[in-house]
Amino acid sequence: MRFVVDLEKVTVVLAEAGDVREVSVVVAAPLHASAGSEATVHRLADVLVATNVGTLEEDGTARLRADAVLFHAAGQVDDDWERRFAEACEDRPSGPVVAAPATVVWPTDS
Repeated sequence: MRFVVDLEKVTVVLAEAGDVREVSVVVAAPLHASAGSEATVHRLADVLVATNVGTLEEDGTARLRADAVLFHAAGQVDDDWERRFAEACEDRPSGPVVAAPATVVWPTDS
C-alpha cells in the first residue's frame, strides 16, 4: 500500500491498498521536496500528524496508524483484506500501527 502525500495541499490519499506487505509514503508535491531539506522533512512530519495518518520516525521512515489505514482503505479492499491487514499490524502503547515501517519516497529520489 502506498500513501501519496501532497505537502502543499495537505492531502494524503491511499493507493494500492490491497498490498499490505509493501508499505510506503510517497511525497508527490512539491516536486523539489527532498530528504535533504529540513523544512520539507518537518513539513511531512506535520502533515502525517495533522491528517492523523502517522508519524515520521528519526530514521526517515513513517509509522502508520492502523485506524487511519482502515479509514482510507474503506471501499477499496476485498473481504480478506482486513484479516491480512490485521496480521500486518502490532499494538503499541499509543495504539495499533502497521508493523513494518513505511519507506518514504521523495520526488527528488528518482
